[in-house]
Amino acid sequence: MTGRPHMTLLAAPGAGVRRSAVWRFTLAFTGVFALAAALVLWLGYGSVSRYVERRIADGVSTDMKGFEDVFAQSGRAGLKQALEQRLPADPNRIYLLVDKEGELVVGTLTRWPNDTGREGGAVRFRDERGRSFDGTLRALSDGSTLLLAHDRAEHDAILKGLFAEMALPALAALALALLGGFLVSRRILRQVAALNHTCRAVEAGDLTARAARAGDDDEFGELARNVNAMLARIDRLVGSVQHLSDHIAHETRTPLARLRARLERARAALIASPEATAAIDDAISETQTIISIFAALLDITAAEAAEGDGRGLTTVDLAEAAAAVVDLYEGVAEDRGVTFALSLAPAPVLGEPMLLTRMLANVVDNAVKFSPEGGVVTVTLTAASGEAILSIADQGPGIAEAFGAAAFERFSRADSAHATPGHGLGLPLVRAIALRHGMKVSLEAARPPPGLDVIFRAPLAPR
Repeated sequence: MTGRPHMTLLAAPGAGVRRSAVWRFTLAFTGVFALAAALVLWLGYGSVSRYVERRIADGVSTDMKGFEDVFAQSGRAGLKQALEQRLPADPNRIYLLVDKEGELVVGTLTRWPNDTGREGGAVRFRDERGRSFDGTLRALSDGSTLLLAHDRAEHDAILKGLFAEMALPALAALALALLGGFLVSRRILRQVAALNHTCRAVEAGDLTARAARAGDDDEFGELARNVNAMLARIDRLVGSVQHLSDHIAHETRTPLARLRARLERARAALIASPEATAAIDDAISETQTIISIFAALLDITAAEAAEGDGRGLTTVDLAEAAAAVVDLYEGVAEDRGVTFALSLAPAPVLGEPMLLTRMLANVVDNAVKFSPEGGVVTVTLTAASGEAILSIADQGPGIAEAFGAAAFERFSRADSAHATPGHGLGLPLVRAIALRHGMKVSLEAARPPPGLDVIFRAPLAPR
């Protein structure tokens, strides 16, 4: 089959990265990564914090044991002397000795911390300048109390540095993961968009469209090759079916036409026999019916095959086409006691004038045929927002709501139409021609009921 130009330009699908499944998976994975990083940071933070506090406590405990040994050997005087030697050595440490009345003996503080008792054990407090300390108390045998403490600034500085050292790389890794996911998503989406573009081109009627990058040696290349093989197979099958249909049509229509001609000649030779003439008339009628059915089926197939094909389409005023069809059926409608009510606004569309006329004629013919005597067929055409809407409503029996979906199938007829001559090919042909022109056709109940309203929606032709 040869390629066909499209009625409208098919744009590549523009599904944003934020809507893609790959991007959502990336966000989910990044979220899990962020939770894992936060857990590791929290565990590491807690472990380092406990380690530093334990190191401070061990240092204070070692000092306390040494001072307790000095007190045991030299009493308070020796302890005071040892503390005085230590006072200027480390500004981050507190050494404080008070007697049993709480009076200062020696120390780096001028008074006992207000938020610290004297019962002994580990303590945490703040000095006059607001610095935080961890320490320990010892009640000595003479009633005095010794306080040793270490500034927590080192501990807090280590944790702050640890947080910076761990959090910043984690945030950087998180940002890189998001950026990488975004770039990967865009690359995958380009591949998917190319495949979707091919599928939409085939849907629009171009069976020669093929997926790009079929030569790539990756998963997308393999997928493109499989899609192309499938499309090639479909193209061959459709071509075979079309060839077979054309062959059947050619081989069948000619013999039927010859049969009809021979029957007509036989009828002319049997004028004297009314019974034979009637039989031949019936045979001629049946032959014509078969020919009409074949012609309708071929027309439907041709129209469906041309869906999306922009060749041969010209600008047609749908209002003029509808008015011409109504004029054509004016006499038939008058004979049946049916009148027309028209409200037509200019509506230029792209189409083939003869096909559009045939499409509208089928609908108007049904509307007149099924309308009761004295009925009105209302034809309304409006054009707005780039779309033409044509409504052809009758006052006939209408169709059951459940039958609406099957009305456009070949040889499908409503219960109310069985008494009327026909073969159920009119609406399928209407739908095929509508699709050929990029139109949408629907069946709705007439308002006010009863009746059927056939509604066409067609894109207006570009100016």
